[in-house]
Amino acid sequence: MPTDQELIHAAERLHAHLLKRHYSHGLVRGPDAGVRFQLRLWRFFKSALDFVPWNDDYVFMQSQGYWILSNWMLQEATGETAYHTLALESAEATLRLQQPGGFWLYPLPQRKHLIATVEGNWAAIGLLATYAREPRKEFLTASVRWHDYLVGTIAFQPHNSGEAINYFDKPRGKIPNNSAEAVWLLLRFWKATGDSRFLGHVDTMLEFLSSTQLPTGELPYTVDGPYEKGRNHYLCYQYNAFQFLKLTWAASLRPDPRLDRILPALAGFLAQGVTKTGASAADCFHAKPETDYFTAVLAAALREAEGLSTPGAGELSNRCFARVLERQRSDGSFAYTTGDYGFLRDSRSYPRPQAMTLFHLLYPVFGNGFERNVAGG
Repeated sequence: MPTDQELIHAAERLHAHLLKRHYSHGLVRGPDAGVRFQLRLWRFFKSALDFVPWNDDYVFMQSQGYWILSNWMLQEATGETAYHTLALESAEATLRLQQPGGFWLYPLPQRKHLIATVEGNWAAIGLLATYAREPRKEFLTASVRWHDYLVGTIAFQPHNSGEAINYFDKPRGKIPNNSAEAVWLLLRFWKATGDSRFLGHVDTMLEFLSSTQLPTGELPYTVDGPYEKGRNHYLCYQYNAFQFLKLTWAASLRPDPRLDRILPALAGFLAQGVTKTGASAADCFHAKPETDYFTAVLAAALREAEGLSTPGAGELSNRCFARVLERQRSDGSFAYTTGDYGFLRDSRSYPRPQAMTLFHLLYPVFGNGFERNVAGG
């Protein structure tokens, strides 16, 4: 297992790359792999013609949230005041991008007409983490405005057991990943304020998650509903590793017997996702392509799974973290994917998955303590 100092060093190198290549005036910006055709093919042509001004300099609130948390963690780990300054500057920039209705705009052109749950959630997470360190009223007020938009406008879809938060402001499938994240966020609001109104939808979303978990322990990608057919598997280990961590954090904020059932089964599923090299499998059926941010989140999730007595979880986590460090490039960055196609390469630097990797490199240093250290729990 890499030591804490090796992980911090790798995180500092990645942080330096993001700061130099993608950071300006409080915002992490840059290209994104995109969705559908852009993800599967077009990004490779953009990489081959990287001298072309593609005008795809996007700012995601998901990047902002992970970046803010990581800077607070680095400040805690190193004592360097520069990280405090960056976290605060980034929270202030996030604040400026909030729209009058309380939401944040989705940056990709294909979805500009939609308001995404994940974007507002991560903006609020970054602001709440900063409020815990710098208790300025505007950080909490902006976060609560998002909460009110989330529950009042994006809203929920009923399920036979409980309810699912919507993915966008226009309903589509019932996607457990969003509900797992929303449970954690609402509990963060509750911890930050002591106001029980933020608990209003937590139990119903936990009912939904508990009732839809598959016998294998996996949480399905999409559950059957009026807007979209069900789909059990999509990037299985990546999606489920993110959900496992968020539900683990939720359990640390407010223990719940449903989480006591969900988490061990989910941990057992994740333990199947590590390939011989220590990388995360691409999905339930394919080892390739190899995606470093998948491996980083799986490593962090398996580290937590070790505490649930999941067989082999500690060793598997060690292998994943070692693989991530092995794959770090000389400039501190990480590739998006390798092994997609025999002759195509994508060498562009994408800030969003790298901001996630930065956070997960630091995670073993803090474990669930990051909730106390950066989120005021």
